[in-house]
Amino acid sequence: MDRDARLRKAVQWLGKKDPVLKKLIQKVGPCTLKPIGSPYHVLVKSVVGQQLSTKAAASMQKKLIDRFGSRNKFPTPENLVNLSHEELRSAGMSNAKAQTLHRIGIAYSEKTITDSKLRKLDDENVIEELCKIKGIGPWTAEMVLMFALDRWDHFSLNDLVLRKAVEIHYGIDRNSKKEIINHANLYSPYKTIFSWYLWASISNGDEEW
Repeated sequence: MDRDARLRKAVQWLGKKDPVLKKLIQKVGPCTLKPIGSPYHVLVKSVVGQQLSTKAAASMQKKLIDRFGSRNKFPTPENLVNLSHEELRSAGMSNAKAQTLHRIGIAYSEKTITDSKLRKLDDENVIEELCKIKGIGPWTAEMVLMFALDRWDHFSLNDLVLRKAVEIHYGIDRNSKKEIINHANLYSPYKTIFSWYLWASISNGDEEW
């Protein structure tokens, strides 16, 4: 069974779980979840865009690519290592983001982390490995899981938008993390696709991913 068929099967399964999700699926339509790039790409994209609006994140990502990337791609790990702090700052990076991007470049250049290595790890170990890089937190690692490694059974408790969506649709307080994760676990093995529908339901077409 190809990926599209498996995705349709997953959505059908989710649609039978509860009436709230069934209505969300009917409203949003077919799931268009797909990988948006390599783990390295999503890692850099997540760091650059963190805590910014979608529009601001896209602008900053474009600036980094235009100034220091090539062929519409982010700078390579080696290029990140060679870029000075001032050069990264000139592309709009904060001090913290510039330092984190430099550390990512070092980790990849030294092969401490590679895309192929990440693809072989289970979800928990992917998060553990990426969070060893100072400046990389669980949310950033989770975006790599969901949007690069195409892991379908993950719910990002660190994503405030997801927690807000659960509160809106299921009446669970966004700060009741234990209750939220227990609820999300009901949708295993398709928690990522459940998450995608939550994002889509309140994004108004402005979702970053």
